[in-house]
This record gives sequence, C-alpha cells and structure tokens, in this order.
Amino acid sequence: MNNILRVLFFAYNRKTNEYAQCALLIQEIKFSISNIYKLALFHDFFICSEITVDILIEKFCNEAGGVFWDEYLNANNNGYSFTPFVKDPNPNMNIFRVPRFSEKDFEDIIIEMGGVKIPESHIKTPDFKFNNFVLELKDLQAESLNNSERQKNIAKIFEGFSEYSINLGMDYGEATKKYHRLIANTIKNSFKTAGKQIKQYKELHRINGAGLIMLNTGMHSLPHELFKTMVNSTLRETNTIEFAYVFSQNMQTNGWDLCANFLSDFVGNVPNEIQVIKERVGKLINDKMTDMVKLNNTQLAIESQHPISFEVKNKVFYWNPGQLSSSWNNSSK
Repeated sequence: MNNILRVLFFAYNRKTNEYAQCALLIQEIKFSISNIYKLALFHDFFICSEITVDILIEKFCNEAGGVFWDEYLNANNNGYSFTPFVKDPNPNMNIFRVPRFSEKDFEDIIIEMGGVKIPESHIKTPDFKFNNFVLELKDLQAESLNNSERQKNIAKIFEGFSEYSINLGMDYGEATKKYHRLIANTIKNSFKTAGKQIKQYKELHRINGAGLIMLNTGMHSLPHELFKTMVNSTLRETNTIEFAYVFSQNMQTNGWDLCANFLSDFVGNVPNEIQVIKERVGKLINDKMTDMVKLNNTQLAIESQHPISFEVKNKVFYWNPGQLSSSWNNSSK
C-alpha cells in the first residue's frame, strides 16, 4: 500500500512577492524534508514556517471529493501534488525606491560639518577625520544566511534538534547563543580590520580618539537591538576603538504598502563633539524620504525584506520578517 502524506507549510514566492499556505501531497516512499524543500523551490516557493506532516486516509479523501480528491489522485499517480493558497495577492502597485544609505552619505555629512575624507595612501587608513577624531566605516551589505559556508555552520549548531524546520528568529536557548556568536564574528572581523587601520594612522598622527561607524543595510536577519548589543560587546574587547555609531536600515513592501525603518544609536564612550552626527543623519533621512516622494529618482535603493530559507542535511532553516499587512485589504473589511 502506497500511503499519501500531507505536508503543510507557509512559504514565500520571491518572483511574485506573495505568501501562501502550501499543501504538498506526496507518496510516503518519496518523503524527505530535503525532497519537500526541493519540490517547493521547483514551484518558486521558499518554506518559511513550521512543517507539519500527516497520513491521509484514502476513504476519507474520496468522501471529501472535489479538488482535494483530485489532488490525492494526482499524488498517488504522479508521486506528488503541490497546491499554494496565496494570501493577499500582490497588486504590484508600490513604485517607490527607498534610498539606501552608503559611505558616500556619511562622507557628505562629515565634510558639511567641517570634517574630511582621509586620502588613501600606501598604508590602510581610516575613512574620516572629524573634530580630530578618526572614524572608520563598515557596512554589512550582504545577507549572511545566503552564504553556503554560514549555512553549514548554522546546521551544525542545530544538528541535534528533531524539528523538521528551525526558525532562526526564535530563541532555542544555548543553540541560539551559539548562532548569535557565529553572526558576531562578522562584526568582530570588521573591528579587527578597523583597529589595524587606526593603529597605523595613530603612529603618524596625533588624534583625540577613534570610532567606528557600523552600518547594516543588507543583513536583514540581524535585528537592530541585537546588532547594537553585538557591537557594544565587541567594543569592550578593544582599546583602539572607543565608541561606535550603529545604524540599521530596512524596508518592506507588499506591492501596495511600504514600511521603511531607520534606526541608529551610539555605544561606548562617545565624545560630545561626535554626537552631532546622529542629528545630522536624522535630517538627511527626512530629506531623502521627502525627495523619494517628490522625485523617486534615487540611484541606490534598498530591497524589500523577505523570508530567507535553506535546507541542510534534511532540515529547513528559515528567517521570516513577517508579512506586511495590506491596508487596501483591511479597509474593505
């Protein structure tokens, strides 16, 4: 007897920017989480939820009839059937390009306030000098969950878990702490590189102190508060860098609505002469968003947050920012 299993999960289609509750019926002999993940991807859906599995009883499926019985027969005859139930279809009406902050924005701010961009030389130097403090800028522009080596290392941390899928946004105790330490290594590497550059500069120039401008414009799975905590923790381990300006940016759209967040904080021993940077960044955010509404011609735009998932050794790992609710849909209720 060839049992048919019903596999249920929530998934995201990157091509259409749509979420769907998915039902995959599959012959038991063909079942594995790895196969389920590949079949979902074949239909352009990335799994981003818990996965539930149960055995279907043919008699009850027959009695239910209709489309459900058709899909049961399809799976029985062809190996599997896949049905996505799309939630809030994407109306594709959002056209705004939310500006992404970059090193050039901070260069403009610092120069406007009387600072300078330090010229490059045969040795590595910090990026800026302002009120006789040097500042090095590091930007996390890439999502580390898309890196295959990072994925393997994450899988090792959770290899003893029995769940079909692991929500990387949840707290699994010690395993999550290890996962966070893995992410923090990226920040520590930035500090290490910046520290070397600042030390070399201090050998030739007298300065009042040094800081790091740490941006997160691309690692969306790292929430700002955790990012700030990691930067602050790393800051305590170095004597070269006394303070850091931590800036996170993210945007999400469902095709109709748009939500853009700009979050920033200073950590460490922050000189009074440096505090003005945050105020000036706030003004630039307002200016950029006003220009977006009026002109919408920014060349450097940030992409919308969306779920990320991958499969390693028969287990799915995912991060899901959640679906942005549709005001056009809510208004009709």
